Amino acid sequence: MMNTRKEKTAPGPNFAYHGIHVQDAGEGISMAAFGILVSLAGIVGFWGLACMAAGLMNNGLLGLGRNWLAAILGF
Repeated sequence: MMNTRKEKTAPGPNFAYHGIHVQDAGEGISMAAFGILVSLAGIVGFWGLACMAAGLMNNGLLGLGRNWLAAILGF
């Protein structure tokens, strides 16, 4: 079997450290961060939907609109 240059690693973005390629590790970290951000966005969206439903149940549609305008305009 020939020892080709493809099999060797050199310092840089493709540097292998204990069998883990740095580029692969960076992609894994990016995917994990993206997953965490998407999960947090989903939680915030669900919380906003729950608050909207609670406001509709307590005040009705017209009361919710009137109170929202009062909060935005400062009345």
